[in-house]
Amino acid sequence: MFIVILIFILFLAVVILSFLLFRKKRKEKSLPIDIDLYLLVDKETGLYNRRFFTKRILEEIHRFERYRAPFTIAILHLPPVVKELKEDKLGRLLRRLGSIIEKDTRLTDLVSRFGREDIGVLFSMTGRRGADVPVYRLKDKIDAVLKEDGIEGEVKFTVYSYPEESEKIRRFLEKIKGEGS
Repeated sequence: MFIVILIFILFLAVVILSFLLFRKKRKEKSLPIDIDLYLLVDKETGLYNRRFFTKRILEEIHRFERYRAPFTIAILHLPPVVKELKEDKLGRLLRRLGSIIEKDTRLTDLVSRFGREDIGVLFSMTGRRGADVPVYRLKDKIDAVLKEDGIEGEVKFTVYSYPEESEKIRRFLEKIKGEGS
């Protein structure tokens, strides 16, 4: 009986080692970047990109149709003076703001670079009332960061909630589609 158990343990060890070696070889042959991640993430900010944000909005519409789970979209618009910033400084500012927003939202919410100076936030399974509190909190934090960086003006948010403002969201999506997301 002891010999049978020992043979079984040795067999298991060989199988596990073979699996680990095969897995290591596959990793060595993989591409240096994760293509899926590259297609979903804005390289300047590390936030999700506009295309993925749009896809998630459509998924949330389908989720509402099936489960009646509302959602809210908030688009952060930086003050006009930000348009004058050079790309590298703007990228650093957006990374910093994106990090603040990600820390202040839930894991189920999506933070995305939406335009050159805009950041989109998708509050999943959250109606307008539920999104108002984090939006006001984010506005205060972001205004403080802008002031700290010597950038004049206040951040503005455009907020749409589904299903209450479903037509506005549909027009919003059509506008994005027309701009070639």
